[in-house]
Amino acid sequence: MVTVLQEDWVQSHRKERALDGHKRSFGHVWVIAGSEGTLGASILCSRAALRSGCGLVTAIIPKEGLIPLLANSPELMYQINEGKSMLENLPWQEENSAIVFGPGVGLSESSAEELHYLLEHVKTPMVIDADGLTLLAQHPEWYALLGESHILTPHLGELSRLVGKTVDAESALEEAKKFVQHYPVQLVVKGKNSHVFTSDGKVCMNSTGNDGMATAGSGDVLAGIIAALAAQSYPPSLAACLGVYYHGLAGDLYTSTYSKSSLVAGDLIEMLKQIDV
Repeated sequence: MVTVLQEDWVQSHRKERALDGHKRSFGHVWVIAGSEGTLGASILCSRAALRSGCGLVTAIIPKEGLIPLLANSPELMYQINEGKSMLENLPWQEENSAIVFGPGVGLSESSAEELHYLLEHVKTPMVIDADGLTLLAQHPEWYALLGESHILTPHLGELSRLVGKTVDAESALEEAKKFVQHYPVQLVVKGKNSHVFTSDGKVCMNSTGNDGMATAGSGDVLAGIIAALAAQSYPPSLAACLGVYYHGLAGDLYTSTYSKSSLVAGDLIEMLKQIDV
C-alpha cells in the first residue's frame, strides 16, 4: 500500500512549535558540503535548513568558502573542514541535531574518510546526498553500517550506482524496495512524485512539486529541509516524508506566481517563508 503525501496527511503528522522553545531545543544541523567549484551547495543546503525551523546551522566548509557563506547568510555558524581529524572532535552526541553529508564535497580520499568515520562512529540522524551517495556506492562494504538514522536521497543515476545496475523510472521503485529490505534506511527516490521508502516497510508518494524544480541545487535544498526536520526530533522516516512534501510545495508556490522555466534553487528557499514547516 502506498500512502500519498497530501496536506491532510501532513497536518496530522506535523508538530506545533513549543512556545517556550529556544534555539537549541529547535535543533542544530551540521552541513558537510561544498568544495572548490561547488561551494554553492553548502550555502543552499545550510540556508534551506535555517528556513525550515531549526535553531542553529553549522556549515563545515573549505576555507575558501567562508566569505561567500557569511556574505549570503550571516546567521550561519561555520567550521573549516580539516578532514576526519576535525570531525572526531565535534559534539556529535548533542541532542536535537542532524547532519547533511555530501552535496558538492567531491570524491576525494579525504571525503571518503569523513563519510566512513560518520557511518562508523556517529548515530545522529544523517542525510546522505549527492557526492556522499557516490562515495557510498564506491564502497558497498560500508552498506552494513547503514541504519534507521540514515536518510539517502538519490536521483535515478545515484540509485543506479547504489544498487549496482541501471534503473529507470519504471524499475527504480522495485529496486528501492529491495534495497531498503536489505539495509534499513530511509530512502528518498527523487523525481516526479518522489517516493519515500521507510525502514519499517512503508512507501509514501509525494503529491507536490513540478518540473520547474529540475534545476541545479534543488536537491541541496531538499537535504537541508529534511535535516532541519530531523533535528527538530521528527523520526528520520517522518522527516523524509515531510521534507519532500514541503520541498515540492515550495516549488508549487513559486510556479503559481512565476514561470517554471525561471525557477532556481534559491527560489525554493524563499518560498519556505510561506510554509509553516
